[in-house]
Formats: sequence, C-alpha cells, structure tokens
Amino acid sequence: MTTSRRKFLTSTGALTASALAGNLTTWGVKSAEAQAASDYKAIVVVFLFGGSDSNNMIIPYDDYAAYQNVRTVASAVGIPQAQLVQFTGAGKKYGFHPEMATIAPLYGQGKLAVIANSGTLVTPIKDRAEYRASASIRPPNLFSHADQQDAWSGLVPGAVVRTGWGGRFADRLQAVNAGGLIPAAVSVSGSQIYTTGAQTTPLVIPQSGGASMRGQGSTGTPLARYTALKALLADAQNRGNQVVMGAAGVMDDALTANEVANPILNGTLPPVIDTAFRVDGNLLNSGIAQQLRQVARLIEGRGATGVKRQVFFVSMGGYDTHGNTVAAQTGLFRQLFPAMKAFYDYTVAAGVASDVVQITMSDFNRTFIGNANQGVDHAWGGHQVVVGGAVKGNAMYGAFPDHIVGGNMDSGSNGAWIPSVAVDQVGATLGTWFGMPGSDVDQVFPNLKNFSTKNIGFI
Repeated sequence: MTTSRRKFLTSTGALTASALAGNLTTWGVKSAEAQAASDYKAIVVVFLFGGSDSNNMIIPYDDYAAYQNVRTVASAVGIPQAQLVQFTGAGKKYGFHPEMATIAPLYGQGKLAVIANSGTLVTPIKDRAEYRASASIRPPNLFSHADQQDAWSGLVPGAVVRTGWGGRFADRLQAVNAGGLIPAAVSVSGSQIYTTGAQTTPLVIPQSGGASMRGQGSTGTPLARYTALKALLADAQNRGNQVVMGAAGVMDDALTANEVANPILNGTLPPVIDTAFRVDGNLLNSGIAQQLRQVARLIEGRGATGVKRQVFFVSMGGYDTHGNTVAAQTGLFRQLFPAMKAFYDYTVAAGVASDVVQITMSDFNRTFIGNANQGVDHAWGGHQVVVGGAVKGNAMYGAFPDHIVGGNMDSGSNGAWIPSVAVDQVGATLGTWFGMPGSDVDQVFPNLKNFSTKNIGFI
C-alpha cells in the first residue's frame, strides 16, 4: 500500500503531535468518494447548550391533561394550554411554546418540521425493558452535559482523532469544495467538536466582525510584519520536514481564509440581511442573532469564497434550567426564535431558502417531572425543529413519547424519554440532501448500520 508521508502524518498525528492532529491536510484535496457540485447548500446547526426543556417546546394539545397533571399541578413547570400555538402533527393537535409564535407560521407553510423524541443512540432501543436489560446498548455517559454535547456533535468514542459529523462532512466533500478559499466547516461559537474533521480544519469566526492576528494591519510596520510572516511560512513549506511543512501549511491556509472572509465579515451589512433582521425597524441584536448574521454574510459572499457545501455552527447557552425553568426558557426562546425566523427571511429574500436549512440540537431534554426549585433535571430524548425551503414541513417525524412516567418510553422514573430517532439518522438525512453517496454517509455515522431507516425524510 502506498501513501504520502503528509497523509500518513494526518492520520497518525494524534500519536506524535496532538496539537496538529487532523489539521495537516489543506482544503481542496480531492476525495474519490465525493461528488461534483455546481450548486450551493448549507446546514446551520443551532446548538442550545445546557439541555433545552423541549417538553415545553412541543406540548400535546389533545392529550393536554396528562401533561397538565404532571407539569402544572404536581410540579409548577407547565405552560397553560391557552397560551400554546396550535399545530397538527401525526394526526393529533400539539402546541408550540408561546415564544415560538414568530416562527410557528412556517410550520403551516411547509417550511418547518418537528423531529420528535430524538437523541443519542448506538442502536434502536424499543422500550424501557430493553433499556434496563442491557447496559451495552446504551450510549456512554448518558445525562452528562459534556459527553452528550459531544455525542450530538458526532464524537466517535475511542477514536484516535476527535472529530464531529460536520467536520467529517467537510472531509468527505473535499472534491465538491475543491478551489474553495475558506473551509467548508465554520463555527461562530469558538472551537467545537462538531466542525472538526480528520482531514480538514474549520474556520472559527467571532460573533461580529472579522478575524485577524494581534498587530495585523494594512499599512506601515504591521503590513511589513505580516508580509514577512507570509514569506517565512512559504519558506517553511519547502523545508522537507513533514511536521514543520504541515504546521506552516495550516497557518498559511488560515491566513488565506481570513484574507478572503474578513472583507465579507467587516463590510457594510448587505441590505438583504439588514432588512431581514429588523423587527419594527430595530435590528435584532441578541447574541444568537449576531451569530446568524455572520452566517448570512458568508452565505451572501459564497461567490467570493468558492465553497459549494458548508456546515455552520452557532449556539446559545443558559438552557441548564434546574430552577425557574419556565421564566428562564421563555427569556431564551424570546431571543432564539425571532433570530431563526429572521435568518429564514434572509434566505427567502436572497433566493437561497431551498439551499439552506437550520436545525436545533441540544445536550438532552429535561425530566418530565419538575423538581423542588420549579426546575427540571437532566433527561434524554427530546424534540428539535428544522427550518428551510427544502424542508418537508407541516409534519412531525419520529414518535412522540406517551408522557407516562415510569412507562414503556421512560428510561427511569421521572420522564427521561428513550429516543425514537437517533442523531445519526438526523445527520444522515441531511448528508443525503447534501448529495453525499451512501458509502460516505455510512462512514460519517458509524452507528447508522444499526438502524433500518437511515433517511427519515424531513428534507
């Protein structure tokens, strides 16, 4: 078997130089498994750090009594039925949280779908009895914030190089993105497992403005210093030492990406974005709105960046609501859903609504039973929403839990639902929409082979 020394170092970097692991291959290297593409598509993951209480995001309306008895009467963590924004899914009436009123109309328009009771799974678990019969079929470290955040992001336990499914998408799509001047994976929320690939490096940008090195400038001494650095990097890439060459290549690619992205991120906000992100004449300025505007800027600048398939990561914190959950989540949703709706409105105005999809993710759901602090604790399966012009909306995917504490779908005794849909199935559905061959999708999601249905059909 033949292989280049550079590729060998990439695959074994974690054993020899952990700081460089997964980062030695430059963007644009061709992958035999990827397909050519002349169009553009993007996935925007909206991660809700802390474990969002999705029991209060999607609420049964027809079967409200079962919800009310536990969440309102016994626990004081419920939402009044009269406040719910009604919708129909899987033959029953449900209600969105009242702060979803801005985005709820997209459901009826067929542009928003609900993924019910999704979560981290290694293999399907049909009920409580099967869950309790074998610890080996359970995902590792359930109910742990850090571990379940990593699991939702696609971390493969025991892998030599820590990668996420967004980063592995970027790895498999290198041929599609050949010639792109910035990475396919972009985080507007710091360094994240989700955007980290084994062969590709993500671009991390701030919540506003561009990214540059300390002391970087366009005139005088700062310019001379920057020019000298570029010359040193070019020289290092010809030295013959594979680790030095790889490190210099990564730095050089990062500088190139910044040079391309910064004019897009620092320029005057394009009117199509500015208009979409205004409510009653005021620009939405929450943290999540700013992050989504950054994503919109890069999508709007796709002609300059040359990328055909992109994955973006944005996030909010504060969802670990062990106390005062109703008020806390209401405040968070008041920021989240207007921002997601504004971003969708941008895609419509820009003519890319069918090419861009937003999807929420979170560590886990919260317990159905509340605690003594009018809060809710760590649980498991929960609900997500997916928004976009290509979404097969006005529908619910997955099986909504029966809300019977200690019942067949409760892994414990406080309403921690066993998921009916795996993260791998959600990601595989998006990968198929991206145009990835089935063999590539299987490699991105190693647990997918355990599920009879790989594409759950929401897009």
